[in-house]
Amino acid sequence: MTAEQANKWRKRRMMGKSKYVMFYGVVTWGIILAALFTGMEWITQQSFTTSWVYIRVIVFGILGFFIANFRWDARERMFQSH
Repeated sequence: MTAEQANKWRKRRMMGKSKYVMFYGVVTWGIILAALFTGMEWITQQSFTTSWVYIRVIVFGILGFFIANFRWDARERMFQSH
């Protein structure tokens, strides 16, 4: 981890793990991936199913939770060794 990355992480870790996971994981990954897959559905089928949008938001939100949780732990280990 470079000094610049350490300073950036120092600012982000001030929000706390739970807010980090919710914002960068659940909200960001959940919404972006759900929108991307809904857009792909719209492009390929010229329509989308509302129930699938809700399912995508839930599934990708859970996926984002795990991704952000693992990223937090990895960044903390790198930050501590820096």
